[in-house]
Amino acid sequence: LWQPPRNAVFLLPKSVETQKRAYRTAQTTQPHTNPMYSCFGHHFLFSALFVPTAAFSRQKDGGVLNNPCLDSSNQYHTQPWCDPTLDIDLRVKDMLSRMDLMTEKIPNLNTGGSPIKSLGLNGYNWWEEASSGVSNSYAPTTKFAFPITTGMSFNRTLWKLTGRQIGHEARALMNAGKAGSTFWAPVINLAREPRWGRNIEVPGEDPYLVGEYGEYFVQGFERAPEDPGHIQASACCKHYAANSMEHTTEGGQTHTRHDFSATITQQDLIDSYLAPFQSCVEKGKVTGLMCSYNAINGVPSCASPWLLEEVARKDWGFDGYITSDCDADADVYRNHHYYKTAEETVEGVLKAGTDVDCTSFVGTNAESALEKKLIDEELIDQRLANLMKVRIRLGHFDPVGPLQKFAMDDVCSDYALALATNGVVQSSTLVKNTKGMLPLAAATKKVAIIGPNANLSRSTTSYYGPRTPCGGNYWVLADAVAAYSGADVSVTLGVPTVLSSDISGIAAAVAAAQDADEVILAVGTDLSWAHEEHDAQNITFTQAQAQLIEQVATAARKPVVMLTYTATPLDISSQLVNPKIGAILHVGQPSVTILGVGELLFGKTSPAGRTVQTIYPSSYADQVSIFDFNMRPGPSAFPRPDCRGGCGSSNGTNPGRTHRFYTGQPVVPFGYGLSYSTFSYSPKPTASTVSLKPVREMLDTSLKASRTFPSAELLKKAAPLVSYTVNVTNTGTVDADDVVLGFLVPPGAGKDGVALQTLFGFERVHVKAGETVSVFLYPGLTDFTHTKLDGSKVSLAGDWTVKFGVKETEAHGQGYAEVKLTTY
Repeated sequence: LWQPPRNAVFLLPKSVETQKRAYRTAQTTQPHTNPMYSCFGHHFLFSALFVPTAAFSRQKDGGVLNNPCLDSSNQYHTQPWCDPTLDIDLRVKDMLSRMDLMTEKIPNLNTGGSPIKSLGLNGYNWWEEASSGVSNSYAPTTKFAFPITTGMSFNRTLWKLTGRQIGHEARALMNAGKAGSTFWAPVINLAREPRWGRNIEVPGEDPYLVGEYGEYFVQGFERAPEDPGHIQASACCKHYAANSMEHTTEGGQTHTRHDFSATITQQDLIDSYLAPFQSCVEKGKVTGLMCSYNAINGVPSCASPWLLEEVARKDWGFDGYITSDCDADADVYRNHHYYKTAEETVEGVLKAGTDVDCTSFVGTNAESALEKKLIDEELIDQRLANLMKVRIRLGHFDPVGPLQKFAMDDVCSDYALALATNGVVQSSTLVKNTKGMLPLAAATKKVAIIGPNANLSRSTTSYYGPRTPCGGNYWVLADAVAAYSGADVSVTLGVPTVLSSDISGIAAAVAAAQDADEVILAVGTDLSWAHEEHDAQNITFTQAQAQLIEQVATAARKPVVMLTYTATPLDISSQLVNPKIGAILHVGQPSVTILGVGELLFGKTSPAGRTVQTIYPSSYADQVSIFDFNMRPGPSAFPRPDCRGGCGSSNGTNPGRTHRFYTGQPVVPFGYGLSYSTFSYSPKPTASTVSLKPVREMLDTSLKASRTFPSAELLKKAAPLVSYTVNVTNTGTVDADDVVLGFLVPPGAGKDGVALQTLFGFERVHVKAGETVSVFLYPGLTDFTHTKLDGSKVSLAGDWTVKFGVKETEAHGQGYAEVKLTTY
């Protein structure tokens, strides 16, 4: 069926025993007092606002998807579009020939399509969500950790199995009449900006990492081994493209994603922003794309023929449907003012390549555009054909097959729960562990959990995820501690919420710390800090949280453990040097899967996650505007964020973004992570000097084919210039996973737009104490290229450094090695 990638290791889910342990915690749990929470009980207000209601609606006209082709008593089953033996284009052509233009075709240019009576079809809604589990109001579904957490696992197998289980549950729900088949996930924009409100939804900042996540999540989500001839559920890679600013006021300016035009060089657009989407399309074979709200260099994404037709469909060979983000087509007219009339806007987005409009702008104005001869039926048919092809590939009009047998018993199964829990086990990243502070002893008698995120779970569950988790279990950190120890657990918030300035509860937190054998701080951010339509205001702890951390750590009998729950990479400089903070475990945003963290805290499993975001010093947020989309360092076109309108004509300076271009000293670098064991690396290259002739030939082939992007298929077939066998030895006493990261430092790194380093490969392996496992990594041909300002690529000759691991972890006993390479 599926062959794992180079040296991938299947890390099977742990026992589901932890999911069934009794809730045996002696808690002094305080409910959140922020009024945002109380509006919906413990359901966070923004969860309700930003999980779309369309995702919870039954399909129109009858409530469920229907297949008229199965009913031999009607006239449809003998029509060509019902014949699964015919070519898909013939089937689509037959469908369109029977549909009425005004009452069926035009209304189905909207996501909430109307019934197609000429085909006997109920209305179909294209909009559903599934980034961290299926959003569904009719049944509980499995909640997985958010991608900002699972990205840290660097495990393609985990991503694929996660996608497969979510897609499997989606199909089971469809079979039960509780859902459709088209889901708008994954989000594969880059976490290029620490303040972006939707970092929680993405797997990291690096384009190669994010592309690999997109590829494997989509493969799992769409392709079930039970039926390789059909799509299990349709995924949608979003938001295409360069969508990483929500709504911010800084430097005397206010912009929202609905009206903002990102100024991006072709250089950055091609080697950063578009790279994950190419992987999702060419390697993942995704069936859906979503064009974003923003414009790029003045052209709204949903009205860009270059993005949608030239790049996605012609260059990458995209074979699927393109939806607008919700009301993004309307934004083209109302906020970007790109066209003078609504009818011209309909013409523009349809001709650009947008197939379906979320929600209704196109359908509302298409008739008028038709009357003014701006569009015609042929254009409408082109758009509808892409939609119908996807439905046919989903098996909507075919005989009953294996996918139709997926049952509701598969939703929230023991396997699904174990897989979800295992995700946070594999992903949580150990950032500090002085004198072996972790793991804690299972025999610990009293544990005090302190911090505003002590109960964080329920409020994040339904944000682009399940409305109700399996069993209605909103696990919190206290449950994780209780499941893996015999300790009595107390919970004290200290500070009511992550943004609160109320420090009146710190005294109680200090008292709890003084009375405990072990103290675990639960701090960071939640959805009130950053979410869709709201960017973070800063990248530092609030003064209240900082005081809480300092005073509790000082009062505790021994050094404390700090868990950081956050998708905004917060400056933890003070906590790293504080001797009373013995360990820092970064968990991202796990929601109910926090239960798995108990395995790590008490040593059943060693952490092996790696950071997927550079943690910048707090001064970074004062240097560069969120509106500056340049990845490379240099003068900014925007004022410094700390100017607040008082800088006059003086603009800021961009210090570079992400590990590839940031010129400053990070607080914690990308790829950092510690273990309970120690490792050594011994890389063996196949060559130390290589010719770039294959690279030049590849670039020449791409140029002759008029491709902006070298073909993924061509690159896959190409023999590597050099490959590396990295012998990974566990030199410690604990069996543990290890993530081997491969980086290239090119000649001229950091000069003239050349990246400081590039991630070219990674593998996760399990190594028993005292044993050695070999990992095989090799750079692709494009890793030996540099993208110029005009977007074209050239080969780079000279001396390279090949790094395995992250240098800063070497002093902590983690594997690191360097090898020199010369290219000519």
